[in-house]
Amino acid sequence: MKDIFIGVDFGGTRIKLGLVFEGKIIADANIEAASELTFEQRLADISLEINHLLSAGAYKLTGLGFAFPGIVNFHTGRILSKYVKYPGAENVDLDKWAKANFGVPIAVENDARAALVGEWKHGAGIGSSDLVLVTLGTGVGTGVLVNGAPLRGKNFVGGNLGGHSTINFEGSICNCGNIGCVESESSTWALTQIAKASREFLSSKLAALDVIDFKNLFELAEQGDALALKLQDRCLKVWSLCVINLIHAYDPEKVIFGGGIMKSSHIILPYIKQMLDKHAWISAADVDLVVAVQPEHAGILGVFELLKQKNY
Repeated sequence: MKDIFIGVDFGGTRIKLGLVFEGKIIADANIEAASELTFEQRLADISLEINHLLSAGAYKLTGLGFAFPGIVNFHTGRILSKYVKYPGAENVDLDKWAKANFGVPIAVENDARAALVGEWKHGAGIGSSDLVLVTLGTGVGTGVLVNGAPLRGKNFVGGNLGGHSTINFEGSICNCGNIGCVESESSTWALTQIAKASREFLSSKLAALDVIDFKNLFELAEQGDALALKLQDRCLKVWSLCVINLIHAYDPEKVIFGGGIMKSSHIILPYIKQMLDKHAWISAADVDLVVAVQPEHAGILGVFELLKQKNY
């Protein structure tokens, strides 16, 4: 019988599950985020998926891990912040839930911090002790490793709020309540609103889209659409300044980039390197900018590693 671990990564649209044996994903599954359901209802469905994964082989479950998109107290396993996609998550004692339903311990961590640990141990950060991870997409997630330890801070927000640092003090109010955040200036959820506010919107092919995401923005920019090119440059500039702020704050050896948009890394990374050389206190030669090696499973592998650090 194999001793295995199951990690669960809570995304904006999908919940991913991975079965980990000896540090490798040997099976996976996913279900819809289904934000109309309560978190406790999603936990019931997750339990069914976990049992389905366990029924596929001679497995003994030894631990669980949740990578969650919010502020998390790693030591108690409690989710501290409300998140619209998973209503009621902050009211659930996940340590109690794991022991009652499966008789095993659980590690719960912020999803970006978990992905950082996954990349550190199993991906682009192997061998490094100072890292920053940036995930670009629906929002902007960040995680930081300093001297070989994940940065958390007193209130567990350490290193996680790069996407909610102010990049435009005259900007709009972000969904977090701050002013002109990186996310409110350049993320999927803000992109349609920013495009519609542009004078060139009606003459752009972007106007024919119900939802504007980075995939179609970059595709239309490649086709020469004037507004798409303008918005692409805006996003690249915002991301670059975010990365410069993170580098100035944490002085990492590497910055690891994740998210589906990194299929356009040939456009994004050279732009950020140019901005570093132009505006940062260090040059692009002093820090490696690399693409995540584990884009699908970094969070799952991260909570697998983090469970080892917890004392039960």
